[in-house]
Amino acid sequence: MKLLLISDTHGEMPLNMKDLEFDAVLHAGDIGDAAFFRSLDAAAGEKNLYAVYGNTDFVLSGCLPENISANIGGMNFFLVHNLTAPHRIMPENESEMKRSNAEIVVFGHTHMPLAEERGGRIFINPGSLGKTGLTGHRSFATLETSTSGEVDVEIFDIDSKETFVSKKFNKINGLFKEI
Repeated sequence: MKLLLISDTHGEMPLNMKDLEFDAVLHAGDIGDAAFFRSLDAAAGEKNLYAVYGNTDFVLSGCLPENISANIGGMNFFLVHNLTAPHRIMPENESEMKRSNAEIVVFGHTHMPLAEERGGRIFINPGSLGKTGLTGHRSFATLETSTSGEVDVEIFDIDSKETFVSKKFNKINGLFKEI
């Protein structure tokens, strides 16, 4: 299964989703206004769209959840906009990740692309797609799962079309490790 991971579009979509092959889209918040969300939903087409509201999504806060726990392609995902307070995962997010047995955590807010394993979970921030993030990149990520438990994550710079993060993880004894 191949997933498109985006965040922090802030009402801008420099990516033509029709040019990419994917099975579902996960948007980790700061989407934009309601009209932009409808266009995002239409662009996803027949694919499943999982989206949470972010701290700038005031008009969507009653329409979208703050977080989503879902089994997608046989893996337990936790999707949220703001995962952390300085230096720690917020307690309500930690509780929900444990309750839902989250294996892969997708978040936004910081505009800082990230793909890493922590405590057997994969944490991914696709960065900011709509605005240049603190890294100078406008970015998105793809995540591909295999039936053997391997997960490939790539983060792309939308402007240069280059991959600047590429990581592979494997599930061993129920926990993910980078390989």
